[in-house]
Amino acid sequence: MSLTGIIGRTGGKSKLKKKIRAMMPSHTTYIEPFVGGGSVFFSAPADPNVKEVINDKDKDVINIYIDMKKVGDKIDELSAPSKERFNQLKNQKTFSSPTERLRRNLYLSKYSFRADRRNFALSKVRQQAERVGYTSRKKYMKYKDRLKNTRILNQDYKSVIRKYDNPNAFIYLDPPYSTAGVAKDYNDNDVKIEDIINTLKTVKGKFILSYDNIPEAKRLARAAGFKVMTATTSYTDGTGGIINKKELLIRNY
Repeated sequence: MSLTGIIGRTGGKSKLKKKIRAMMPSHTTYIEPFVGGGSVFFSAPADPNVKEVINDKDKDVINIYIDMKKVGDKIDELSAPSKERFNQLKNQKTFSSPTERLRRNLYLSKYSFRADRRNFALSKVRQQAERVGYTSRKKYMKYKDRLKNTRILNQDYKSVIRKYDNPNAFIYLDPPYSTAGVAKDYNDNDVKIEDIINTLKTVKGKFILSYDNIPEAKRLARAAGFKVMTATTSYTDGTGGIINKKELLIRNY
């Protein structure tokens, strides 16, 4: 059974997940070093023959996965959206239980502008969802079950790849994008496309890297001998509008 991404994230792959899944070769280890909302990860059911490893450097985001795996069955409706409540939770740093932390992190993700977790916003889509009852304990139990045997990490992406890469691994990378070739929104650390490509030159398994359709990424990928294709997708702009764009899908097979 497939699920939607656990939270919304800017640049999420909800529109490309089927295409990416269809391109994946057979594997016994699945590694996703920038899992974000997990659209691709959750788009297929768990396979008992595949070891799954997901990672994100954003601690609040990865805590959603850690806590969902532990106590997802204890989460039902979130409290009603309000700016005052949002700012109160944003400033909260300590928690009495994994359940309290999970509720807080889900709330910030769901009720922020483009899921940035920093600025309160309630989109038209979310307003409609709230009217019909968006969350339920049954829904979150599905995520808890899906994560049952998944290894969840909060590390640097290079360390994760080095540790779990093997000849039968498949690595899906969806790093923060940047039209300048450098992403600034990765837990305050730069993620450079050049570093990503250099890391992927050494992997033993197969990979797909999705990235901005920029000349630098194409040049580096082709120089490394990787295959490069473009895919058309769309994103919401946070106000109900749609942005159409082309992205790169880079692979080594």
